[in-house]
Amino acid sequence: MKYPVNLIIFDFDGVIINSGQDIASAAQHVLKLFDQPVLSQEEIISYVGHGVQYLIKNCFKGCDDDFVEQVIPVYRKHYLKNAVVKTRLYEHVEETLEYIKKSGENNKIALVTNKPEDLTYKILEVLGVKPYFDMVVGPESVKKMKPDPEGILQVLEQFKIPPQQAVMVGDSHVDIEAGKNAGTITCGVTYGLGDREELIKSSPDILINDLAELLEHIEFGY
Repeated sequence: MKYPVNLIIFDFDGVIINSGQDIASAAQHVLKLFDQPVLSQEEIISYVGHGVQYLIKNCFKGCDDDFVEQVIPVYRKHYLKNAVVKTRLYEHVEETLEYIKKSGENNKIALVTNKPEDLTYKILEVLGVKPYFDMVVGPESVKKMKPDPEGILQVLEQFKIPPQQAVMVGDSHVDIEAGKNAGTITCGVTYGLGDREELIKSSPDILINDLAELLEHIEFGY
């Protein structure tokens, strides 16, 4: 079965970019700076996908909210400077984005991410894929981040596309829940940073191991 769509909405970290090492390095940097136990890359990466506050709160175990709020701008400043050291596009991402764009002028591509927009735009620019995206929605543009559907609903409204003609692609159960809450088709990618078992339990409509496989499940020109 192929789903007829005009809009593909992607999560960012773990779907478009493999950013785990740079995020972990930035978190380790601030842990050292604030004399806290330095966590492994693997543990830090397990906290990615829920926004910077969740990440830092879980890295700085036992620290109160006021302390965490002091750490966040220090982390963000360091990460912004070092966001594309080891971060790369996942395999077949650029080819897939190009195919979607070439498949029809009415096809739209958007990002709905819990990553701050300044960071997102910088990474898209450095990796050379910014022109493929028609809209980016980060935490600054919503009152509630995923799994709340607000960001996805903003994109649907912007392009006047009904949810059943859109697919939300993510590597985490958070993305799948957000898509379902918005009424879109959902696609889980197993290669990302999210917990694979939780992703599968969230029952996405489509489950793929490589982004190029998405094209086998959708058709354009609805």
